[in-house]
Amino acid sequence: MKVYMTADMEGVSGLVQWDGADRQRERELITADLNAAVEGAFEGGATEILVGEAHANMRNIIPEQIDRRVRFLSGQPKPLNHMGGIDESFDLAMLVCYHSRSGTLHGVMAHTYTGSVYSLKFNDIEVGELGTDAALAGHFGVPVGLVTGDRAACEEARALLGDVETVAVKEGISRSAAICLPPEVARERIRAGAAAACRRADDFEPFVLDTPVEVEVTFIDPSYADGIEHLPFVTRANGRQVLFEAEDFQAAFELFNAIQFLAGTVR
Repeated sequence: MKVYMTADMEGVSGLVQWDGADRQRERELITADLNAAVEGAFEGGATEILVGEAHANMRNIIPEQIDRRVRFLSGQPKPLNHMGGIDESFDLAMLVCYHSRSGTLHGVMAHTYTGSVYSLKFNDIEVGELGTDAALAGHFGVPVGLVTGDRAACEEARALLGDVETVAVKEGISRSAAICLPPEVARERIRAGAAAACRRADDFEPFVLDTPVEVEVTFIDPSYADGIEHLPFVTRANGRQVLFEAEDFQAAFELFNAIQFLAGTVR
């Protein structure tokens, strides 16, 4: 069984706010949570694992500490952003240390990609990074079997993807405060969740959106929409919102990925 695994940061236990002074600790926690998922996946029947990165500069994995049985893709830019390296050859995907979408009640460090985006919809389905990455996996016929993160992220995953394995490592009481599991306990549960996901691999269905794909991006500030409204494929819907369409989900995502980075340069 070939497994694709990617990790963000906001869904690790013990971290509740962004803090540049904690950068090395962030890397250690991300790597440790990944290793727990890797160990569980191999226990559950995985034979090959590619690990990707989904946070910030995407150079978070500590090479000397990652499980020696995996390969890992580090750095950016890269096609498919968080899901770089996934293709039709994989049997299962796992999203580790994820967070809920922007605006989620008590979602710990909840956001949707860069600080410019408030809401993202594909075919009128609102998603965050979790849902978008699941749809990218689904584009290649790969189902998501495991999501780990805060409780809000796990609830979002089940609402969108159905009966996937989830591991809640903390429960938000605000966007920047949470009741957390000790990291060792969290990793034990991540390991068990990954093993269960691999054993249940045949139970999961890819998250696939109909084509063509209609995209609606609502920015936090009208200035962001101002910066991209004259692109030939974009329609300005209102002060903060733009619309466009693509032939399939991969194309829709790559266009979104380009404009969300471009929009952020105007301020």
